[in-house]
Amino acid sequence: MDRFKKILVAASPGHLEPLTLRTAANLADANRAHLTVLDVVAPLPPWRKKMNVEGRIVDVEAALLQDREERLRHMVQNTRGAKATEVMVTVGEPFLEVIRHVFARGHDLVMVGESEVDTAALPQPSSGVMHLLRKCPAPVWVMHPSLVEELRILALVDPDPSDLVRDGLNDLVLELATSLARRMDGELHVGHAWTMEGEATLRTSPIVELPGRIVDVMVRDTEAFHRDQLSVLTHRHQLDELGASILMVSGEPGVVLPRLADRLDIGLIVMGTVGRTGLRGLIMGNTAETILRSVRCSVLAVKPQGFVSPVKVRRGSL
Repeated sequence: MDRFKKILVAASPGHLEPLTLRTAANLADANRAHLTVLDVVAPLPPWRKKMNVEGRIVDVEAALLQDREERLRHMVQNTRGAKATEVMVTVGEPFLEVIRHVFARGHDLVMVGESEVDTAALPQPSSGVMHLLRKCPAPVWVMHPSLVEELRILALVDPDPSDLVRDGLNDLVLELATSLARRMDGELHVGHAWTMEGEATLRTSPIVELPGRIVDVMVRDTEAFHRDQLSVLTHRHQLDELGASILMVSGEPGVVLPRLADRLDIGLIVMGTVGRTGLRGLIMGNTAETILRSVRCSVLAVKPQGFVSPVKVRRGSL
């Protein structure tokens, strides 16, 4: 499935990670997609945009834009498979300009690279990247330099038959993950974390006083329910054909899923960032944000159908 047709690579100001551009070029080639690289220059104070130097008017902002554009073009020309890439440089707030281009040009994927960090510390998404993850209507792929050579993809799902929006998001996550696994010859894993809410209270409360064996049965029933729902979801997407491994772990998702990704040496996590719609500007849930801040790998974050970005831009204005 040619899932992505218009890919936008968002360069951090004046810098583009080579890994991000190479991956984007390969993905665009595999999907026969149009690829655009966008860099955004911070606006200069009015008095610095044009300066009079010894009687000569120097357009400082235009010079900076030209320098950025030529540097990006040189990088693109030296990246295999990226020679047909469109290069654009503009002025503004980076995350706002990216979202503006998504609305105006119909990009269906945004890719952004994060700089290398101290290996002793977890990579933390920059504020601009977090704004994109929260507000961009298109899927956002945050590329970390730690991407492993042999791509292992982990699709995080949370089946819930009573929540049609969440179930739709699960379908979208698996569609993207399976498409990428096929196009990029990746190894696919599907992960789901489950808990029985209130288990600790039921086991220890002097008020409830439930026998431990009763709580044990409730936990087993809860686990069986989650396993059945996960099976329904994965069979719907025919994951057996890809040889995908299906993994269910017990515990708080924000804790056990990053551990699962680390144990499997995952290079890319595909996950949903918003569990529900209906509220304008709804940001990521706590679990999604915790996972994003707790993993060392790249993340492709998607939002459910019907998500309404809080950023207001005029469509078709470019």
